[in-house]
Amino acid sequence: MILNRNRAILVLSIFIIAGLFRFTQLSDRPMHGDEAINAVKLAEVMEAGRFDYNPNQHHGPIFYYTSALFAAVHGLWELQEYSEPFLRGITAFVGMILIWLVFGFRKSLKNDVALIAAGFIAISPTIVFYSRYFIHEIFVVTMTFEFIVGVYQYYKTKKQSWLILSGLALGGMMAAKETWPIFFISMAGAFAILHYRTGLKIQIPFKKILLVIGIAFGLAFLFFSDFLQDISSSTDFFSAYSPYLNRVADEGIHNHSWTYYLNILFPFGYSGNGLHWTEGILFLAFLLNLRIKGQPTIVSFLFWYSLILLAILSLIPYKTPWNILGVMPGIILVASYTIYHGLEKPIIRNGVVGLLFGFMFLQSYSINFIHEADQENPHVYAHPTKDIFTMESKISDIADKVDISTFVIATEDDYWPFPWYLRHLKNAGYWNHVPENVGDASIILVSPDLESDLVKALYEDSEPGKSSLYLPLFNTEMELRHGGEILSFIKKDVLDQFVQLDKQ
Repeated sequence: MILNRNRAILVLSIFIIAGLFRFTQLSDRPMHGDEAINAVKLAEVMEAGRFDYNPNQHHGPIFYYTSALFAAVHGLWELQEYSEPFLRGITAFVGMILIWLVFGFRKSLKNDVALIAAGFIAISPTIVFYSRYFIHEIFVVTMTFEFIVGVYQYYKTKKQSWLILSGLALGGMMAAKETWPIFFISMAGAFAILHYRTGLKIQIPFKKILLVIGIAFGLAFLFFSDFLQDISSSTDFFSAYSPYLNRVADEGIHNHSWTYYLNILFPFGYSGNGLHWTEGILFLAFLLNLRIKGQPTIVSFLFWYSLILLAILSLIPYKTPWNILGVMPGIILVASYTIYHGLEKPIIRNGVVGLLFGFMFLQSYSINFIHEADQENPHVYAHPTKDIFTMESKISDIADKVDISTFVIATEDDYWPFPWYLRHLKNAGYWNHVPENVGDASIILVSPDLESDLVKALYEDSEPGKSSLYLPLFNTEMELRHGGEILSFIKKDVLDQFVQLDKQ
């Protein structure tokens, strides 16, 4: 009884710590451009009652419909009503589910291993970072583990309800993001290796396999057809893979070396990298699992699944840091088992686990609360700097006192996340070129490559006597992203009006 009570306290403590890491200070990191786009897409879903799926971008509908459910429950129907804590709180909630799924393997892992793994996942710098990120990745990873748990539990209990859960999870993966086949291929590869090495066989009747597939495609069809509102568009699901394959095959700014994800685990070149190696140490423990004999099949499966997934992601030229999220739960789970069974003396085992937990706690705090938007953080990628807070605050202060129009201009529509931060303005517009009526703007934000076009439009092409004098809005350089300056100008008469009203 005392042992059960202690474990209950440990589980509760894990979830409390996980909640603190996931739900606090969610406004401190600037919204990434992808997050801002997702917020705008969510507002469109709330307004139209359906999701306009585009196979070339924005990924699948389950992310938006799930977020819309949260928005409806909270009574939030418009973009202006959303906040960073609300949006990121959705993915944080899904990240909490991922921790709970670890206990689905406890019959094979034993309670102590499950507790260790759950504790590491609760404070994993990578998992925490992307649980606080309003993008699709945590949905895909969580549903992938739901699928694995469902199949595992069916093997253990033979209850059909677990296969139904697996079918729903697989359908959710399909409706989340076009990368889901990579996860499924990794699972198939892990099974093939275990079949060759240990003779593992599929013990699910063919009819039940068809049930899982039918549920998965049925759920995906519901989401892609906007719950039968637009059945003709449901085939867009099959159209998404050609653009994705072209994207990953082409040379581009997102192409990186095969060592890219290893460099996240072992962040050479980042400040404080000695502190930031705890996930790398877990990865080494994960690799040492090959030395553990007679381990449960699920541990071997998760080892090969995670290793194959990491290999595939590393070989694909197109890389973004959030993709590593997919391998982290498996790495942590297998590493926890390896540490527990590889260190036989409890005092040494507990000491190692305690030290790793302590250093990981500090690393997660550093990555998620101190360097959450800095280049020192290996997860910060094409991320806005905190200058955007300064720009948003100044423009909002002016808009509170003066009726203004704001023009945001950037090549290739690279002005995100300004539509999020300026969402409260009544008169704000966005262009990928300098518009003819740019002289009507009270405030202009423009990318440096378009500065000459702006000067030409304001002072060379304007009618004589009708051009206005524009002054810099800030005395110091403002960066939209690291190394990416954004220029800002304000009409002199608007500035004078604001200064006069501000003194009153």
